[in-house]
Amino acid sequence: MNAPQCVAVMRALGGFETPAQAMFVGGCVRNTLMNLSIKDIDIATIHTPEIVMEKLKTAGIRYVPTGLDHGTIMAVMEGHNFEITTLRRDVKTDGRHAIVAFTDEWGADAARRDFTMNALYASINGDVYDFTGHGLRDIEHHKVIFVGDASSRIQEDYLRILRYFRFHAEYGRGEMETAALNACQKFASKISTLSKERITQEFLKIIGAQNPAPILKTMFSCGVLKSLGKKFDAEIFGYFCDLQQKHDAMNVMARLFIVGTDEMIILSNAQKKELAGCDSALKILGNINAKSIRRAVYETGNAAAVQGYLLKTAQSGQVPDLDLLDIAKSWAAPIFPIKAADLMNEGMVEGPALGARLKELEAAWVERDFV
Repeated sequence: MNAPQCVAVMRALGGFETPAQAMFVGGCVRNTLMNLSIKDIDIATIHTPEIVMEKLKTAGIRYVPTGLDHGTIMAVMEGHNFEITTLRRDVKTDGRHAIVAFTDEWGADAARRDFTMNALYASINGDVYDFTGHGLRDIEHHKVIFVGDASSRIQEDYLRILRYFRFHAEYGRGEMETAALNACQKFASKISTLSKERITQEFLKIIGAQNPAPILKTMFSCGVLKSLGKKFDAEIFGYFCDLQQKHDAMNVMARLFIVGTDEMIILSNAQKKELAGCDSALKILGNINAKSIRRAVYETGNAAAVQGYLLKTAQSGQVPDLDLLDIAKSWAAPIFPIKAADLMNEGMVEGPALGARLKELEAAWVERDFV
């Protein structure tokens, strides 16, 4: 809040005025109050997007109109981004998209937000405004509570079902609210109406949380993304997540591999390659020993070998052997020393037979533990 970039943007928008014309909102306020790191700085303002752009231009601050229809302008200053959004109220929602109208009422803007802990505003001077009347209390008790009626909030945007579980995984403690769970279960079938990109983004954040196993178990039991549970075992998954954290080997794709995939999840080619690497490493590690781990490193890379070893360990319920884990992490795979030119010098001619012979020799070399 004292950073020169923050001060400059807030000064341009009237954040120092009384009453404030701009305040920090959402995650940056929530995480500050919870003593957590901040990823993004969002600012809410009474000014329309056109006035926001005018004020930023006058202050010499570069901006990008990233979402004019929804009142959002991105201010860019010395490598820092500030998402500035005009106060809004919902005019019409269909569970996927919302038509909004701009307002100058802070309470109306707070009422359209998803959770009470996300509906907190803070002035540049550090005054916190809790227009729902419950946000500060819910943060103190680590409770993820919908603003107002849970069913109404979910019907405005069905993605909030996944967001509810994600926020509980990241910020919640104890039992989930019964009314919220009932609402999530009631509208679970509506998740399929959302884009695969939005579903994937939220789901990967859920399984990337510190302890997502209990959350996933609850999701499957109440019918949210239930088809993801074909391979799901909460105990194995929880142990695998613990192993990842303990041995500094966090990998979301490996977690997705052990959970299982779904037709509603869409992955990039790089992510699919990561999943395939986990699968290959796991198959190579049929018998866990130094030789099989070196082979997994050679064929799939160190990262996949580490995940494969931890997956295998979690499935067996064993304690990892640190020497074997170190091989998976640090062993440098050698380069196959025989080249096509070596065989041609021995009289072989270029062609399919040459390629087949190279593969045969390489397989024998790997089988002999790279001797």
